[in-house]
Amino acid sequence: MNDVLYYAECVKYALRKRGIIEDDFENSGLRFYKRKVANPKTIFKTLRKGGVIIPWVDSSLFGDNANSFIATILLSVSEDQSRVMLYNPVSNTERYYTTNEFLQSWEKANGACTTAFDKDGTYTPKLLDLMHITLPDFMDELCEAIAENAHDTWAWERQSEGWTYGPKRDDEKLQTPDMVPYSELPDSERQYDRVMAFDTLRLLLALGYKIVKI
Repeated sequence: MNDVLYYAECVKYALRKRGIIEDDFENSGLRFYKRKVANPKTIFKTLRKGGVIIPWVDSSLFGDNANSFIATILLSVSEDQSRVMLYNPVSNTERYYTTNEFLQSWEKANGACTTAFDKDGTYTPKLLDLMHITLPDFMDELCEAIAENAHDTWAWERQSEGWTYGPKRDDEKLQTPDMVPYSELPDSERQYDRVMAFDTLRLLLALGYKIVKI
């Protein structure tokens, strides 16, 4: 994932804003993760927790017509979440963009993103590098089926604990707006399950298994 344009510059810029005089995450003392997220709720929560967020965006967002991907830094989100402040490594500036502009550009890069957090005693999971594994198009339907099954399994388990539908999450009343069929979930919520499904299939291929429809 480091071959994206301006990635090293963004890492260095982000670390300097945190007062860390290092040029890479490996020596920064932070926990960092490289993966595909493509979920605005996830990264907005990450930002509120004080995390560093470096997503890839389509270069056209910054006025570059090179048809490539450029790293940026998500610096802040407006209170109504209609605007985000991004670091533009091309011009070395910070400015606001509409959230829709950012998300559309980020989705073109398939949600590629690096996040980093202060070390707090949390264990660091050791994952296989699956980012180089490309799934054939015919697996899209399979991924969606796995994602839907994962949601149904989650809903079944939550209902067995007494959870029901509610317009907003309420842990005391055991209510959640996600207690609906998979097809009725917002796309941002379905993306949680899709990421799990895609990573599961990538893992199978990485371990040498073949998937054949019979």
